[in-house]
Amino acid sequence: MKIQTTRNVVITEQPEPDDVFVQISLLGPGDEPGLWHPRSLGYEPVSNYQAAVDWAVGMADQFAKPIYVVPLNHRDILLTGRFDPMRAAIQRMTDQERGEMRRVVVTTCCEVMRDCDDPEIRADMFDVLRKLKVTYES
Repeated sequence: MKIQTTRNVVITEQPEPDDVFVQISLLGPGDEPGLWHPRSLGYEPVSNYQAAVDWAVGMADQFAKPIYVVPLNHRDILLTGRFDPMRAAIQRMTDQERGEMRRVVVTTCCEVMRDCDDPEIRADMFDVLRKLKVTYES
């Protein structure tokens, strides 16, 4: 869907049930005159979708090209190859480094379950712990 602003447009689509992230992309000047290069503002949780759209609508008139707000699911992300460097870095880790990373993930999930008021987020953290075989459903 296109959201028209005074001088520009924001291009987006509604998130699907399996979307997990939202990405804001804009076109900025490239290295050569007349060339435009896509720039990503990173990934946000899909729960921030409306905030991302609101930000893009508020900023669109300050840019020469459209702003894209794109919801992404896991499959979209894996097919882009954007996480390939991170996956390669994890593959190069020693067993000790992977164990330390796992410990940090488990600790973080436990802290989120303890401190977060959102039951949906707590359920997600429990699911991560279950997949890591730290806990199980009885």
